[in-house]
Amino acid sequence: MTPSREWHQCAARLGAGRALRIAFAGISFVKATGGQPMRTRTAVMILFVLFMLLPLAGARAAELQKIKVTVPTISTIFYPLYYGQDKGIFAKEGLDIEVISTNGDGPDVDAVISGSAQFAISTPNRLFTAYEQGKPLKAVGMLARRMAIDCAMNRQVAEKLGIKTDTPLDTKLKALKDLTVAGTRPGAFTYVLLDIYGKRVGLVAQKDFKLIGVGGLNSMLPAVENNRIAVGCTGSPFTELAVARGKAIRLTNNARGDDPAFDDFLFEMVYATPEYLKANGDTTRKFLRALFASVNQILDTPAEGHMPMLEKLFGGVPDDVLLETFENTKRIFSRDGVVTPGSVQKAGVFMVESGAIKTPATFDQVADNDFLAKH
Repeated sequence: MTPSREWHQCAARLGAGRALRIAFAGISFVKATGGQPMRTRTAVMILFVLFMLLPLAGARAAELQKIKVTVPTISTIFYPLYYGQDKGIFAKEGLDIEVISTNGDGPDVDAVISGSAQFAISTPNRLFTAYEQGKPLKAVGMLARRMAIDCAMNRQVAEKLGIKTDTPLDTKLKALKDLTVAGTRPGAFTYVLLDIYGKRVGLVAQKDFKLIGVGGLNSMLPAVENNRIAVGCTGSPFTELAVARGKAIRLTNNARGDDPAFDDFLFEMVYATPEYLKANGDTTRKFLRALFASVNQILDTPAEGHMPMLEKLFGGVPDDVLLETFENTKRIFSRDGVVTPGSVQKAGVFMVESGAIKTPATFDQVADNDFLAKH
């Protein structure tokens, strides 16, 4: 009896440990047959196949190429990474990915530049600043086609200022005057966004309002709720959770597309160095193929089916909040990952407006779609 390719794949995904547990279950089954010839022979054949596959399962696991991927925060935006790893989508491409959160963007891309991570999925600021500094990076895929960082305001502060969820955005932004507001860390996209928001209405950060960094969801949420900061901005499920807990109001809804300036905007993209791409083109193609296969499966399946994994990632977040967050996030995903010239242009203008760069890099200078699957 020769094990089929499907059996090999099954054992590789199960791993030796789980296959061994199945084998022991089979032993119990043999005993339960009471010596009946047909059942006993069938059980013995199953056991034979499983034991033959145990070393193969271990070998398959050892053959997977280890890939480190950095992300700025734990957010539903990066759910395709966790989903693809759990469902074996990356494994089918021969990859075993480790997702590392750096609690704010900056260190995530630094890890790629230093070579300690192969890819980062992050915001566009470092793409432009690194190019201006003569250390070019490449955007080889666009996970999110819309900027989806959102902000929440402490409810007591909002009531005092007369700010409501449906208050016009410019009025909300003018209310930042004399407040302390926060992104994840100085220089991070969340931080730069608040600086830009101030400039839109004639306010200057550190002069007209205090702008600080407080870290990701786990530290930003209590900071807003306890009024240590009046406004916090980061990725989902921060805003949804802050509102659901009753101590904050939603200040922005970029995930829904309320601000047209952030549609077709180079937001969460896949970073790599030109040197890595030149030496590891096949690995890059495999990673992107698996990433966007994960995205498409997520978009094509009901949200309820993802709840067990979402609950694992975001323990303590109520189910209704997780569902709302997940539906909000699904709106921003790109099915094909193609980086568009318009998205690069919008992000470049944003970075110039922030004062972080003087001249934006062009599409050809910082983007490369050649590693994406052709449709």
